[in-house]
Amino acid sequence: ARSPGGPSVPLLPIGSVPFANSVTLSDDGKRLFYGQCWDTEDGNGLFELNLETLESKTILEDIFGCASNAMTYKDGALYTPRPFEGRVVKVDLTSDPPRVTNVTTDMVSPNAVKFNSLGELAVTDTATGEVVLVDLTAPDTGTNRKVLAQFPSNYIDNLAFDMDDRLFVSSASNAAVTEILSDGGLRIVSPEGMSIPMGLAVVEETQTIYTLHPGALFQIDPKKSEFTTIVRSAVTLGPMEEPTSLVAWGNDLVLLSVISGSLMVWDLEQQAPKISTTFGLPADAHPFRGDLLVTEMATGRVIQATAADSFQTRKVIAEAPGAAFLFLAGDDEDVYVSDGARGLVLQIISQGEVLDSPSTLATDLSSPEGIAMHPNGDEILVVNAGNSSLLAVDRITGDKRVITTELALMSGIDGLPFGFPNDVVVVDGSIYVNGDGADVIYKIEDEENDSSGTSQEATATTICIVFLCAFNFIFFAAQ
Repeated sequence: ARSPGGPSVPLLPIGSVPFANSVTLSDDGKRLFYGQCWDTEDGNGLFELNLETLESKTILEDIFGCASNAMTYKDGALYTPRPFEGRVVKVDLTSDPPRVTNVTTDMVSPNAVKFNSLGELAVTDTATGEVVLVDLTAPDTGTNRKVLAQFPSNYIDNLAFDMDDRLFVSSASNAAVTEILSDGGLRIVSPEGMSIPMGLAVVEETQTIYTLHPGALFQIDPKKSEFTTIVRSAVTLGPMEEPTSLVAWGNDLVLLSVISGSLMVWDLEQQAPKISTTFGLPADAHPFRGDLLVTEMATGRVIQATAADSFQTRKVIAEAPGAAFLFLAGDDEDVYVSDGARGLVLQIISQGEVLDSPSTLATDLSSPEGIAMHPNGDEILVVNAGNSSLLAVDRITGDKRVITTELALMSGIDGLPFGFPNDVVVVDGSIYVNGDGADVIYKIEDEENDSSGTSQEATATTICIVFLCAFNFIFFAAQ
């Protein structure tokens, strides 16, 4: 909870509600309802917290996939989509036990519901891209919907009515907000863009940059500073599996997820997965002599996985007490890794041989994240996320110099030594960094020395402004 201008205060012990998702209030503001969603292994629950006594109770439990997603309260009942079941249900809180009945059925993946002032219920279906109005009086719940607007599959997410009953929908994949007009037309409120860019990868043959954000994969033309959405994806619907970082694998991509544990080789020509497997929350990967090196957040290790059997043969090549190995860089001779927990950059492979113990190259870093080989070949680029800077580290001496301090990066979050992955890549001598704090991709020209030989700090210029939009939550406060 958070009062205007005040700090955020946990209402429940941190970590006590895994997969916590939707929240809504009763009309009098005294009862907070919250639900779990997207846990496909253990059952999800629906709960109530009395905001006066801070006592909680279970309303429903052991629901597969999703107990509630983007629910709303009306007249003593909760209305909530069940995306795994293709239906919207009403949970009558006045009955004991709470009675669950169908509101509308035979949908694909309903994701959010809202009432307008007339008591009409609008629903989004992420899979079909439909925004529908439900006739609550119709006896057939399979056909009691009217389509208000059609969007691409996996485009829409949430919705809201304003005080004048104007209807707005948000897009997770394209970070846009659109108004659905009464005549069925659409009005762009917030233009399409990217929110929270995560990671960068370069396909060398085409010199094309790729990045992710929640719900989409983007292609960036560095010469034109333009980006294109090439894949839209939704939680559990796919086709991607909640990737949080990416790396080039020949002319394809490797998509990794510290959320789902997925590692997927993505065919850029077919726009489909070639290989899909799991690791211990993989954060980054690096091609090495035909195999793939993978950092695991769950174990803090670096794993070498054999490509010949779709990465099923694996061995540990680097581990250390207290380490959190995150991002990799190098070539087929020398490989380096950042350690977000201990503030280090280390060398783990030298002249093609795995070192018995990682060799420390740089110390006293602040949450180092993405690393890459500098165009000069003599230094390692390091995204020093803790103080929003980009450094260059000498590969021989470990000496550090500041390239820029103008980056807007998210600070670390509980349980992770980084916010979202901020990576660095090099294309045609220019340096690119994704900035998750400002929702941009930076282009940086590193002029190492001026004519007097004095080191100069580079200027980070934004090549691709990407707009942060409430892609997952859209609402209007009461006037």
